[in-house]
Amino acid sequence: MESLPGVVLRQANGPRDFSMMIRGQGAKTTFAIRDIKVYEDGFIQTQSDGLSRLDIHDPWFMRSVEVIRGASSSLYDNYALGGMVHFRTRRGSDIRGLETFFSGGSYGYQKYGVAIGQETEKFDIAMFGSHSSEDGYIRHSNFSTQTLNFNVRYKIDDRQNFYFKAITNWLNTKVPTRLTQNQFFSDERQAGGAQTTCTPGTFSGGCANALLLNQSRVDRRTIVGGIYERQIDANTVLTVEADYDVKDIQQSFSQVSENTNPNYKSYADLRHDGKLGALPLRSYVGFFVNQMEQKGNSLQNLADSFGTKGTLIQNSRGSIFNIGGRIREELEFLPNWILAVGLGFEQSRLSVHATNYDATGALASRSSANRTFSNWAPEGSITWKPSPDYRYWIRASTGYGIPQFAALLRDPITGQPGTNFSLKPQKNLNLEIGTEMKLHPTLLVHVAAFYTFYKDEIITQVISGNNTASVNADSSRYRGVEVFADWRPVTGLRVSGAYTHIDSEYINFSDRTAAGFLVRDGKHVPNVPTDILNGKLEYYHAPAGLGAWIEGNYSNSYFLNNSNTFGFPSYVIGNVNVYKNIEIPKSSWFRFAKVFIEVDNVADTKYAASGQVIGGENHAAAAGQQIFFAGYGRAIYGGVTLGLF
Repeated sequence: MESLPGVVLRQANGPRDFSMMIRGQGAKTTFAIRDIKVYEDGFIQTQSDGLSRLDIHDPWFMRSVEVIRGASSSLYDNYALGGMVHFRTRRGSDIRGLETFFSGGSYGYQKYGVAIGQETEKFDIAMFGSHSSEDGYIRHSNFSTQTLNFNVRYKIDDRQNFYFKAITNWLNTKVPTRLTQNQFFSDERQAGGAQTTCTPGTFSGGCANALLLNQSRVDRRTIVGGIYERQIDANTVLTVEADYDVKDIQQSFSQVSENTNPNYKSYADLRHDGKLGALPLRSYVGFFVNQMEQKGNSLQNLADSFGTKGTLIQNSRGSIFNIGGRIREELEFLPNWILAVGLGFEQSRLSVHATNYDATGALASRSSANRTFSNWAPEGSITWKPSPDYRYWIRASTGYGIPQFAALLRDPITGQPGTNFSLKPQKNLNLEIGTEMKLHPTLLVHVAAFYTFYKDEIITQVISGNNTASVNADSSRYRGVEVFADWRPVTGLRVSGAYTHIDSEYINFSDRTAAGFLVRDGKHVPNVPTDILNGKLEYYHAPAGLGAWIEGNYSNSYFLNNSNTFGFPSYVIGNVNVYKNIEIPKSSWFRFAKVFIEVDNVADTKYAASGQVIGGENHAAAAGQQIFFAGYGRAIYGGVTLGLF
């Protein structure tokens, strides 16, 4: 993912919990993924409230990943403001037997995996399982996680196919607190959190001491579903998908939260290849409906180093119901010229009720919200492919994302529990022009320029003290360029690189601060990187089965607060990997072995892996807040994959 232009991943609250940004969208999320739709093998991984987590995806299971950059709600509906990411797992035809994986390395890291797969005339079956654990580079970040992924593809007959998928992930991880600037420079591996606001054995909403709070996540996620595909005639295919997705979490931070989110999702798509007169026309129409329930409790964390639950703070119950459709036409109006137009519509109904309690457990207040949002998402593009080696395009697309449950339960004037009647969905318009050219049989180049206009971006403001509320920033814009190059001058040698530049700023936004409303027009949008560069040199000598690669990642500095007085430090990281593939064709027990040794952060650079949006009008006020997660120091890993039977 890091080698793709426009895409940025950042370390978050767990071993595989990365936040993701595409062209600046999703940048304000400091845990999990928002504003980007995520799929695996055709099944949507984003729940109906817009939350996706990479915890459930084990990279060892994957065969490929597809990324669509830029607003894409015409095809991928709610929350596709930044685009879409689609992971695809290996099939039984890729495995053809049994594979085992063992690896270990620095900071107590160890991982074990198994893959079983086979293909027959009617079936393709693949099953994966893995366990990984680590003591953690940062203190109080040790984890243990297990993942199962089961896939069955069944060919019913020449015109019908059925695909069944089941994924589940168990996670138990400790979570450190983000560090202030001084904490980061003094000891970037500390668990973080100040003692001053914490009294052991009592509840304090301002406590951030990771050890006293026993900050942790105990999360479970399971997705089970099926896809039925029928070829109605030679040019028409019907696809129906349905799944059940449940998330069950208990997380200990300044409060202990318990949430269960059962989610039902179903989609029906019809695709047809036909003609408009004599012109080739590809048509698509789809319909979808999904519903998610929210059941949650928040309790006091008594800060006794065990995460002991105290008095109930809030009980909430909510539901979200989305229903909509989409249509798309792709017309080849001239040879090698394709005009594509699409339109998506979605209506969302949110209903949420919360009961709030005071420090003694007595009823304090009730708040509720019932909102209905209707969103349209048009899209259009023109693509010219003068030859198989050249492609040019222009595209205009839109995205939208409705508010979250919690955002509707805070009064934007007082920051106290109440109903946020004024909050609107956030929307964006993405304009881009690009080309992908094979300038030489050995050289591929991709260049794209984009301009994204954002309307009513949902942000969090501090109203008073610890009281916050969600508001709409009237307008902002993101513009930039993406460049990717892949050069293979000789057999086995590959040189590749990806560069992204993003210039983001508020166009019309007044920020609420302790000094009153301050105009932010012209200020950079915080937590959006300006320059990201990835470069990689690889060589594989096929006769010997020996290969190696060296990789470098660079991130420029950028601002973290709306006043643009405090920034994220730039960094450069280098990684090296050496591997050996051994084929054993005549053995009935062993088919192959793959061995690797990798060194990450070779120079042992001290760097911040991620930051978050903070307040503060000057550098000193901003620097004292919880800001950074430190990136890993030098780490060495090694492992072996064995192909058996």
